[in-house]
Amino acid sequence: MKQGFGILSAVVLVTQSLTSSAVAQIPDNFGAIATTPDASIWGYAYDHPTRAEAERQALEECGQSDCEIKLWFKNACGAVAKDDQGNLGWAWGETRPQAEAEAISSCGTGTCQIETWVCTTRY
Repeated sequence: MKQGFGILSAVVLVTQSLTSSAVAQIPDNFGAIATTPDASIWGYAYDHPTRAEAERQALEECGQSDCEIKLWFKNACGAVAKDDQGNLGWAWGETRPQAEAEAISSCGTGTCQIETWVCTTRY
């Protein structure tokens, strides 16, 4: 019995080590959302290897000279909410529903709706 337990322990340790190594090698994915000041136009980016690249792509996708980054995130989701009067809210979360709920909450008027959202592949 002791010998079988020793082999099983070794298999478990090797498996845990391989799993930990594989998880550690998965690269982070960055995303960002840019909007015009009134959020009438937006651009987003996801699955970029750096924050800077995600922000650059979001600004490029937005395409207007007055676009600005509203938020960036890593291995997560982001959302922007807006109400009829142009009040904005934005947030990130580990899941799309969490990001959307936080964006609506940060908009603050109770009549806000999601304008745009995006998630990275790994979240």
